[in-house]
Amino acid sequence: MMHKGNALEALVAGLRGCPDDRADWQAVIALANHCLLTPDLFSSLAHAGQIHRLPQDVREYLRFVHDCNLERNLRLRAQLGEAVAALNRRSIVPLLLKGAIPLFLSPPGPVPSRMTSDLDVAVEPDEEATARACLEELGYVEVAGARGMARGQDAGMLELRASRANGFEPPRFVQRDSLRVRIPPAQSRVRHWMEHDLFKEGDYWRGRIDLRHLRDLAQLAETDDVDWTALQASMWDRGARNALDTQLLALHHFFGTRIPAKCAQRPMVRFQHWRRIFTATHPIIGAPLRLAGNLAWGARRVLQSDGLARRGPSDLARRIARTLLSGRTKI
Repeated sequence: MMHKGNALEALVAGLRGCPDDRADWQAVIALANHCLLTPDLFSSLAHAGQIHRLPQDVREYLRFVHDCNLERNLRLRAQLGEAVAALNRRSIVPLLLKGAIPLFLSPPGPVPSRMTSDLDVAVEPDEEATARACLEELGYVEVAGARGMARGQDAGMLELRASRANGFEPPRFVQRDSLRVRIPPAQSRVRHWMEHDLFKEGDYWRGRIDLRHLRDLAQLAETDDVDWTALQASMWDRGARNALDTQLLALHHFFGTRIPAKCAQRPMVRFQHWRRIFTATHPIIGAPLRLAGNLAWGARRVLQSDGLARRGPSDLARRIARTLLSGRTKI
């Protein structure tokens, strides 16, 4: 049986277009499925002209998953276009976030291989009620227990939220055919992803890595001019800068992204980077580290919840369980 660290190394090598001839592909595929990276693995190897080096059954499986995801992304793109058109008719130009951006910007024929869980769309705070009513007219309904709206015929949920300032350049207006949207600059997209993973989902404290988002960041750094120094300066305190630098070290470790040399200067950053890599590659012996981080983060979230005393112990137990079980696609 292949060690998980070796499977992770083989998966990252495949994502960089360099398949490991000694890889246990069953273990690599299991990890790729867990991280929602299987379609990307196929497309990376095919684009590099290396897909022929894989065993035939592995190639066929990866192609099957890739083609299924391709069909789903086509449906998601059509769903996004319908929603944007309806909002435009109400004089609302939505701000696209995360996976909705490459779907919208992709050429008319092909779509990205990235596996997208849902469509994230933001509007100005004073437009949110109108936008929600507009989507309800299209048949969308709020999903109980989830942040999003959905319809039975769609490939994924649509999450509508109010936009907020981020301190970087304002979004640019983009028009495709008759559809008008706003796209955040690369700097803002990077910060959004990092804040979501490191702070909102607690990956910095819990010692987890979202490899799919990390690959998104690496690809964004390759195609756009991301100023890591400015991003560091925008962090609100030393703890936030430590979290950012820890994520940058992971970017460099897995995908070779060029980062400022000073990222590794602080002992806390080096320790947190080591802890994340160690628990990702040694899940059994690293379990105590992961458990300690989960408990610390769970306690942090519970204590920060408003009205905790009024909700009682049963709600407290549900919140702890939900916090500890979230993020099942991370390593």
